[in-house]
Amino acid sequence: MVLGIDVIKDDLETLSVKVALTGLTPGERYDVFRLQLRYLGKDDAGARRYERELPDRRGLWSVVSHRMGWQASFASHTFRDYECPKRPTQFYVCLSSAGGPHEWDFSNGAYPISTGAIDDEVVHFNQDIRDAGLEVIPDEGQVLIRSTNELALYVEGCVVDMDGPTYTARGQEHAVMGSQYPVYVADTREARRGTVTVMVRDLGQYNDLRRIVFPASGRIRPVVFQSGGDATMLLDDMRIIPLDVEIEQATQKDPDRRYIHIDYIEVEPGPLIHRSGDNDSLVSEPQADFTISDTTPGVGQWVTLTDASTGLGDDWEWTIGGGQEGTNWVGKFYTQGPHKVRWNQRGAKGIKLRFGGSGAGYHSRIKQVEVHG
Repeated sequence: MVLGIDVIKDDLETLSVKVALTGLTPGERYDVFRLQLRYLGKDDAGARRYERELPDRRGLWSVVSHRMGWQASFASHTFRDYECPKRPTQFYVCLSSAGGPHEWDFSNGAYPISTGAIDDEVVHFNQDIRDAGLEVIPDEGQVLIRSTNELALYVEGCVVDMDGPTYTARGQEHAVMGSQYPVYVADTREARRGTVTVMVRDLGQYNDLRRIVFPASGRIRPVVFQSGGDATMLLDDMRIIPLDVEIEQATQKDPDRRYIHIDYIEVEPGPLIHRSGDNDSLVSEPQADFTISDTTPGVGQWVTLTDASTGLGDDWEWTIGGGQEGTNWVGKFYTQGPHKVRWNQRGAKGIKLRFGGSGAGYHSRIKQVEVHG
């Protein structure tokens, strides 16, 4: 059978893609990777133009979580990648026995794409956001912080300071019988370590970031750092463990604006990291949706929110915006509803529904109402 891959972009709210693999041999192991491209701008007809960065090198390839040495059960599989960067990216699949990009000796020349299959779709969320005319445009100093515990949960913060990253050897001390000195067993690879300070602008960003670096379970989970802009940063596609987190108020005039200092150490981005909600078959995948009884209510008028989600899921999280442009989330509901809400101030208010479950993954939908009067 001929190995094939097909990528479909999901909506901009989730920042995820669907990856469909065909021509698999049940029982064989496969690797799925992302390849970073260079964006050249648009041609005279308005079409986007990309090119591969040559000479090819290992740093341009990143592993799709849980798809390294992944064993196929059927001839075809479909899954979501919840950690796709916003920079231009193509997806690639090959047999693990063929030697993936992380094992290839790039000093021997460009990586041989012919050993697997690469999709012709270029996923470029940065340009999708710009072309959609959304007000929130990612700047070069933005960093995307993703949760590996709650899929599709992410927050974008402005980097204001970076200490490092320095490089320290991975390793661990072990006690040895017959010796008073421990032995340090180290990996030949090096781990980046340092501190990054990001600024969050409102309570919604702050609460989401707390859930990512301090999950409700109390267990420290890996976190993914990705630069938001097209230009590469030192934090590109880095999976880290938060060692310590400090929070301080940025200014007395705006209590919602905070600095978050995160001490981190990089960890291996391989298949050993636990993922919640990986749904290989995407059977009855969750699709969040809801209706609003009145999208232009007056001040103090009650509005009914009714769930219209489809697919598997038993977890609803409603977040109600109270600030201008719907950015400052102030209200929460954790049941299906319907729910009634009202606002005491004019302006655009955002409403977000996150629907899904631990076994099926999550999906989000954001809508706005314009309060007047």
